[in-house]
Amino acid sequence: MTDDQGQALRLEIDSELTNTTLIAMAIRGLCAMTALSPVEVNRVELCVVEIVNNAIEHAYGCEKGHRVEVVVHLARSALTVTVNDWGQPVARSKLEPVSLSVDQDDPALWLSSGRGLPIVHSLMDSVLYQRDGDKNSFVMCKRIKA
Repeated sequence: MTDDQGQALRLEIDSELTNTTLIAMAIRGLCAMTALSPVEVNRVELCVVEIVNNAIEHAYGCEKGHRVEVVVHLARSALTVTVNDWGQPVARSKLEPVSLSVDQDDPALWLSSGRGLPIVHSLMDSVLYQRDGDKNSFVMCKRIKA
């Protein structure tokens, strides 16, 4: 990349949990184009898969046939990933900060159910949830150190 404007890529999958593998592979490949360390790449992939899984499981109730869109903006200084769905909104109680200690160096702890959003918040530099009409959007950003 020659400037900080970056490049964008839009991916779309059907709301089936098996399709998250496609997103994970794409995110991993895009992260390989950055200066992110292998540990940071794993963390970004984990966060994106977690939010995509949440869209499928919670917004769509695991019902197939719905669209999940992942927009990746790759710039020299940051990787921004937006996950969009058009399902049920996220309950406010799920968005409130939770006092949860997450050991970023112990992936075994990341797999506990109900810890997804706190883990995403701890591993990414910023996370924002927006509801616009019938669209849910999670915007996650990871700074890239030169």
